[in-house]
Amino acid sequence: MQRSALILLCLLGNGFWSGLVQAQPDDFHGAIAGPRAVTLCLPVRGVPSLAPLPKKSKLVSLDELQLTGPMPSHPFVLGNFAADGRWGLVRGIVGVVEGKNAVLQLAWAGDFELEGIIEQTGLGGCFWLLGWNEGRGFALHNSVMKNSGSPWFISEFRGSKAIEDRTRELEKFEWRGEQPFRLSVQEQTFSLTVGRFHVFNREPIEGYQPGRLIFGVYDTRYGPKAVRIKTLKIREIDPGIDPPVSTQGKSPQQ
Repeated sequence: MQRSALILLCLLGNGFWSGLVQAQPDDFHGAIAGPRAVTLCLPVRGVPSLAPLPKKSKLVSLDELQLTGPMPSHPFVLGNFAADGRWGLVRGIVGVVEGKNAVLQLAWAGDFELEGIIEQTGLGGCFWLLGWNEGRGFALHNSVMKNSGSPWFISEFRGSKAIEDRTRELEKFEWRGEQPFRLSVQEQTFSLTVGRFHVFNREPIEGYQPGRLIFGVYDTRYGPKAVRIKTLKIREIDPGIDPPVSTQGKSPQQ
């Protein structure tokens, strides 16, 4: 008994437990965040103006995903969503090639740091699903409106529906054009840096568990947001090491 307990402690010390609790389902296909950074996408040359994702792409355009956000009847905030679109390559850059509601699986991740360059223009809505697993997880969602700025929300989901009273409105921030960014989840909190602005810092997401990391765009009264994903890389975060923090101030309210 004592020997078994000693072996278990050794395995825990070597990160065995971390790998166990973050294990993905047997039917999962795609990238898995690990200690070493994984490049998810880079610009592709020599392809048609519209093309599918490369066969060996680590990104997966999901054909089926439905959820009900916190405001089903709102013309701009995330509500009833059903994927009808597809991600591919637009002039060699990852973008939506068909439809208006499109979701892109980036990876399976526990605590992670995602970095890259994304261009967002115009009005419309987009979201990040964090720890998404069989309709459970969190959605960080944003919409850009003509008169009400660009509000962000964080919502918790069960059964693919936003839980009542588990949505918080965050600060307004408008992602303008092509920007480097860093999104991280660590110890049931998330942080987001866009360009030189530290937008969110250690916002709580209590109950977060490992799952799919998904990015999506959704239709609004103004249509979906135009998004081009130029580069992405992801790595697992050691719980004992803080990710880099921007030294710049927050963006002014938009």
